[in-house]
Amino acid sequence: MPDETILVTGATGRIGRVVVADLLDRGYRVRATTSQTQPPSDSTQRLEWRQVDLSGNADLNSVVGGCSAVLHLAAEIGKKHRMRAVNETATERLARAAEDAGVRAFCYTSSVAVYGSGRSVSISESSPVLSLERDVASEYWALDYVREYGRTKLAGERAITRVADQMRCIALRPTVVVDIEQIIGVRDWNIIKRMLASHRHAHHIYVGDVSDALIWCMERGLAGVGEPGRVEIYNLAEDDRITPKHIDFMRKAFAASGDRRYRVVSVPWVVDWLHDFVRFHSLPIRNPLWRMRFSGERLKAAGYKFKYGMEKAEQLALARLEKEAQMDRRADLIGHNSPV
Repeated sequence: MPDETILVTGATGRIGRVVVADLLDRGYRVRATTSQTQPPSDSTQRLEWRQVDLSGNADLNSVVGGCSAVLHLAAEIGKKHRMRAVNETATERLARAAEDAGVRAFCYTSSVAVYGSGRSVSISESSPVLSLERDVASEYWALDYVREYGRTKLAGERAITRVADQMRCIALRPTVVVDIEQIIGVRDWNIIKRMLASHRHAHHIYVGDVSDALIWCMERGLAGVGEPGRVEIYNLAEDDRITPKHIDFMRKAFAASGDRRYRVVSVPWVVDWLHDFVRFHSLPIRNPLWRMRFSGERLKAAGYKFKYGMEKAEQLALARLEKEAQMDRRADLIGHNSPV
């Protein structure tokens, strides 16, 4: 219930910043961790910052002490050599400290990367996942560090399962998390990528919905919903929306802004698929991420409804583009009318 203290790791990340703000808006106290040398200075009486290096041997017992729930968002996404320490080992240490401290709810942000490149197009929580014991390149048509990310996020889920006893635990597997800047940012891709990827299913999920879903899961755990010691796993996806492709947004964005970077000719999907096959040349045949469809039915059946949805998020993005276009036209008009 509000006024309880919630630990948020990775609080300066794209999702973490939104989660911290949403928790404070709902009346919770927040203990926020960051690996930054100098934590943010905008602390309030209900917001406490802690500098914590999860790749090291930080005392996590003191970090979780006094917290009712943990929202574990911190992860290593780019540096392969750090992923095992941060995404698996630190997750297990944090879960163990939380269990020992009597934390009632533990929510972990995983990823659909745990599924790799599916043999099937349709992916649910019961679909096959990556091998943990070794890196099998044919399971995931992706670069080495991306495969390692998927494997270590899955290892983090398993680590929580090993530790949990009395905590109610949730692992959310979101698709591609985006904010407004990233929705708009497709215009900044180079022309080859815009042509090659415009046909792709974007798999976008709005960061505001990721935050809302995490807090919803946390509040269920705090209320005693779910079996103690069990890790409930949910995909967090909106893949069933009517206009899910990059080109769908690009057409609307061009109409709103007139920015010709949004106006491209899409390459047929088979060219994109062959490009991936030649690039990763592995058998058996797999589906790249953009051909897969992630089901969010399990979370929906549990009672969750999106607070925003991608339709609302795209409306916000289009409104920003329209405003930018208006400002550009006004600046051009002023420049045209200025005396030489």
